[in-house]
Amino acid sequence: MRFALSLLILSSFVHAETIPLWPDKPPQFLANAPAEVKEERGNIRNVTVPSITLFLPPADKRTGMAIIVCAGGGYGSLDWKTHVKYAAEVFNAKGVAIIGLKYRLRPPHKLDNAGIQALTLLDAKRAVRLVRHRASEWGIKPKQIGIAGYSAGGNLAMNLAANFDAGDPKSEDPIERESSRPDFAVGLATWHWRQKESPFVFKKDTPPVYLVHATNDGINGGAPIEMPKAIKADLEKLGVPVRMDIFNEGSHGVGNLIPQRVAHGFPPAKWPELLLEWLPGVLPKQ
Repeated sequence: MRFALSLLILSSFVHAETIPLWPDKPPQFLANAPAEVKEERGNIRNVTVPSITLFLPPADKRTGMAIIVCAGGGYGSLDWKTHVKYAAEVFNAKGVAIIGLKYRLRPPHKLDNAGIQALTLLDAKRAVRLVRHRASEWGIKPKQIGIAGYSAGGNLAMNLAANFDAGDPKSEDPIERESSRPDFAVGLATWHWRQKESPFVFKKDTPPVYLVHATNDGINGGAPIEMPKAIKADLEKLGVPVRMDIFNEGSHGVGNLIPQRVAHGFPPAKWPELLLEWLPGVLPKQ
């Protein structure tokens, strides 16, 4: 029964709308790159044209909240099915819009770690601006737009939480006038090339941050738990609302909302409920 319901819900994703982040070539566009690849198991590679894909709940169930989801994959691929589509299945049922961010990858971009972080930060900023600009059209509240990411996607979400801007009021592009500050940020098995130290420099106006991690992550690869703990400590010093839920199972896939996990009450798969219970106490009243 649960499997049939999952198929029914996922079938609606065929009609999900995909929108390029920029109407023309994105900044720092890589010409003559190999074609984007969509693998049978749901992974995407060779992204050079970033976009967002909308997974909106039924109009009569919308809460107005939206989460831009950054799939993981080490900045070399996007685990789109596991991280975006499965998140949409869970959150749409709760009235929350999920917006998958297809950000640029290496290859084909030939960049070092700092370079790919800078390039994908452009994509994440633009995604928030675009969603905020068109929020009313999509039944979204412009001050309830969050960003969440798995693994490398969590790296991107934390990068944006630390490096947003207010927008350019003089821009001829109305989207660029919008703020790129997410209203909250979620890091799931947040990763930074297996390092234990946090590379992020947060500010007092950093949005509320929610972290999910497993004690058995980072043992054989993945992401050591010391880094999200350092993020939490840094945010607490600044007075930024932060919550970290730690689980003893799940390893580097701790945040994955695989249907079987959700159906059987796998403890880490309950993080959406924990997030939605926490956010009303830390977000400004609408």
